[in-house]
Formats: sequence, structure tokens, C-alpha cells
Amino acid sequence: MTTPAFTYDYWHDQTREDWKHLGLHWHCHSWRGDGRDYGDEPARRDPSTDLPPKVIAQWLDKPARTIRQVVPTPTDGIIWLRAQWQPIKDQIGPEVEAIPEDTRFGTALYDLRCGNNVCWGFWLNAASFLHLAIVGTNRTCH
Repeated sequence: MTTPAFTYDYWHDQTREDWKHLGLHWHCHSWRGDGRDYGDEPARRDPSTDLPPKVIAQWLDKPARTIRQVVPTPTDGIIWLRAQWQPIKDQIGPEVEAIPEDTRFGTALYDLRCGNNVCWGFWLNAASFLHLAIVGTNRTCH
């Protein structure tokens, strides 16, 4: 038995639609704040706070005010994510170029189509952190 070579570009030719079978829609969340607050694990575990949770799916247990947008499809989620990305990408530093944008957004779209959540985090300077998350749910919540 031989194991095929791993390809990091697996997402290029994949048109998954698992999310449809799971009945998902997406909640988009963002949080920008002081790194000390981001490091406050007890506060992040508290569902009543606006801080990003330690477990991404627990965004669904946070107050509704933390939802920045609700989108019906993975493609709409990527449109939201791009809108968040554009104004901050120059603040991240040279490491942002380590992942080409077509790969960055292509893999995020693939993950959403598979029914997975997407979460990105970036230090914008020495003390400010940005957390972006797109969380799928099949709950009737709207």
C-alpha cells in the first residue's frame, strides 16, 4: 500500500457542499482589543462577555450583540471575511505574505463548504489583537 503525496492545494478542485446537508448558516464575529484581555482565559470562557471564546463554536453561546453579520452561504462568509481583511492586512507585517491571498481565502472557503468553522487571529501591533470567526450553525436563531 502506498500513501499518496500530500497536497496543500487540495482545495483547488474541490466543490464540497457538506454545509447544505448539515443545514448551516453562518454567524460572523470579530473582536479587536488589548492583548491582555485576549489572554484572560476565565473571562473568555464566560459566555456573557464579548471576548472571543477559547472554543470557536462557543461564539454561538455569546450574546447576540457579538454577531457582526449573519450570512446564508460560505461564499457570503468569505465576502465578509475579505471586507475585514482588506483594511488590516498592511498592519500585520511581512508574515502576511507567507500565505498568498488566493490560498488564504480558498482554504477558508473550502473549510466552510465542508461545514467547518473558520477563525483567524492577528496581532496588529505589540498590544492589539484582532480575532475573526465565521461559525456555522443549524440552529433556528433568527
